[in-house]
Amino acid sequence: MKDVPAMDLICKYVLHDGEKVGESLDIYEGYLIIKNDTNFVGVPLEAISRVEDENIIISEYSEKEGIAIGKEWKERKSRPVSLEDLALEE
Repeated sequence: MKDVPAMDLICKYVLHDGEKVGESLDIYEGYLIIKNDTNFVGVPLEAISRVEDENIIISEYSEKEGIAIGKEWKERKSRPVSLEDLALEE
């Protein structure tokens, strides 16, 4: 959803077909990163149907692709930060 600020998509429950599937943590390269009981999963932003006060409602998406994106996100966010990385952010 391009009209919703990224910060309005963080720390909300994510629902699919009326069932809670996780909690939103981050936006990463066009995906909403959610944490469920066992994995981090990337849900394409295009799969977001609507955003409510405490919930994000999503439609169908590729779970296989979502798990791969979640794994990539976790590996990228888990690596140590070097002084060179910090210098690049300035």
